[in-house]
Amino acid sequence: MLRHSGLLMLALDAALVAAIVLHALRRRFDDSDRGVGNVVVLRKPHPPSLARVAVFVAVCVLGSVGLIGLRSPDLSRTYRAVIAHMAVRIYPEPAVVNSYVSHLRPVIPLSFLAFSVALAVSIHATPGRRLVILLHAPLAVFTSVLADTLLAVGGIESGLPLGPFPLVSILMHYLVAYVLAMRLALTTYQLPRPTQVPITRKGDLLDTLILLTVLLVVFVLVATGADYVIRRTGGDPVFYTFVLIAVPVYLKFGIYIVLTVLRFFGGRRLPEPPPVEDRPPIDVIGPAYNEETNIVRWVESIDAAAVVYGGPVRLILCDDGSVDGTRALAEEAMARAVAVRGEVIAGAHAGKATALNLALTHCTADYVIRHDTDCEVHPQSFLYTVPWFESDPRIGLVGAFMFVKRPLSTWIDRMRSLELAAGFGLPRLAYAVVDMQPCVPGNYTAVRREAALEIGGWPEGMLGEDIDFTCSLARIGYRAVYDRRVWAYEDVPEDAAQLRMQRRRWSQGSIYNFARFVPFACGTAGPRFWFAEFFKGARRLVQPMQFAAYLFALQVALFDPGVRQNLPHLLAFFILAKLPMLVVVMCSMFYRGLWRAFLWWPLFLGFMMIKRLANVEALLLLRTRPVSPVWWHRARRTRPDSAGITWPVLRPRYLPEPAAGDDELAGVR
Repeated sequence: MLRHSGLLMLALDAALVAAIVLHALRRRFDDSDRGVGNVVVLRKPHPPSLARVAVFVAVCVLGSVGLIGLRSPDLSRTYRAVIAHMAVRIYPEPAVVNSYVSHLRPVIPLSFLAFSVALAVSIHATPGRRLVILLHAPLAVFTSVLADTLLAVGGIESGLPLGPFPLVSILMHYLVAYVLAMRLALTTYQLPRPTQVPITRKGDLLDTLILLTVLLVVFVLVATGADYVIRRTGGDPVFYTFVLIAVPVYLKFGIYIVLTVLRFFGGRRLPEPPPVEDRPPIDVIGPAYNEETNIVRWVESIDAAAVVYGGPVRLILCDDGSVDGTRALAEEAMARAVAVRGEVIAGAHAGKATALNLALTHCTADYVIRHDTDCEVHPQSFLYTVPWFESDPRIGLVGAFMFVKRPLSTWIDRMRSLELAAGFGLPRLAYAVVDMQPCVPGNYTAVRREAALEIGGWPEGMLGEDIDFTCSLARIGYRAVYDRRVWAYEDVPEDAAQLRMQRRRWSQGSIYNFARFVPFACGTAGPRFWFAEFFKGARRLVQPMQFAAYLFALQVALFDPGVRQNLPHLLAFFILAKLPMLVVVMCSMFYRGLWRAFLWWPLFLGFMMIKRLANVEALLLLRTRPVSPVWWHRARRTRPDSAGITWPVLRPRYLPEPAAGDDELAGVR
């Protein structure tokens, strides 16, 4: 028999926590971005610092050791006791309550505690901001307690079997960690303001219903599998390590599989259009800064694609202030070109997005292909790109399947090939079913010129401008597709230091774009926003917490009295956890004729560690906000100061024309 008074108090607590969290996610307080329109004006992140990364890892390790060695009080037992006490006040059957609560393992809440301490110690921040970061730890633990209490009461009342109960608890812990990590990031860092691109998109209800159904089906399948493993492993402490690693992987892989089945057998496949007879003109644009080692092959690859295409192709290179032979080599290569007509325009070394927008203003064709100058394009790519625009007015972006430039000469070349095999192919084909491609990379981006002009081109001063560009076009109604017949080849970092720098920049760009398009602040336009981009950005925030969780769970397994049995189990569980994506990579590498590179897979763990540490470094180097009372932000919520801003070449069409004497918009051309 439920006690309604206890249930009411629990509901009030949950409402209070929800208000505290959701208020921050609405982003009504951050005035760090001083830009206007399509310009982002933020202070650059701090310089790289491996020392801070080392401090973060050391604090996580020491925190995990301390939590494991702390026997009085035992935090795990205390956590379960608190939940049991709260649940009994609602459902006064201690024996039944304890049968549920005894299955709880608070690894993720305790890991969030270690993560918060490590972040507060190692980040660039004022003492007040460090304290606020630390306060997220008890908030996360309390939120997890509320979630587990609601789960226990709901499970008892609905007769939920004990088998899937731990899995549901783990997923709830992950959700709490995601939301609290978002709150921590949005209140801690200086971030771009929410996008000003309006939502005019319609017709996403079916995509949303399909994805919700897919999520439900995948959850049931993964829960069934986890229930089987639970019953097979009993009380093995290493099992929790397996679940922490495996559950997100199997959920993601399950989503890919079910969506792909719908693509091929459920009538959700967009047919790949054949080449058109009348081939319209296309413009190819690219920014370059000191690219003399790549620029000739870039021009030659575009010329080869233009020969196969057969229609008019114009090449516009924006030399963004190069001090080497980039311009001269490019002009010589263009003069030798057979099918492409090219020109080089001068940029002001104001950044990639500014150079792209300048090149876009010189375009006259209906379709524009943005192609980075350190990449190359396959000869048939133009031929199969344009038909998408000609056959479907909803298509606004076309992306290419990416490969590493041949030959593969370094271990990073081979690791990146493995990564591309996992990231392109099955995921991209699956996401196209419900139009939730989170990004069409600038290595090869074909776009309708009018659509690009409508959103003001690429955002200036913004890390991760490709994500912003893709999402902005989606908000005004355009869909993005990848074509398996369209290929491009990218350059790869030469060593671990360059890889770390690249991934640090990518992580910071993902966090910036998460802040730009967080649904609570600027609305949602289909599954791309409320699912794909939302969790992609949030994952960047949660990965350091997962790192702490893995350390904690691993040390639990190692320090357990049954360590001789735990280690073999741990190895077997790790292989099982990574098996789905390993199968995808293996099939893709053999399909691409790169099976020799697959033999390097044992080194992929080192590659992943560099990526994870670069993601940690990205969080530690972002600029933080000072702690100020709410009334201070309300007082400062005025129009941005435009002094000193280099305005974009393009005016987004959603911005009003500047009125006479309006200093804020007068500089936008």
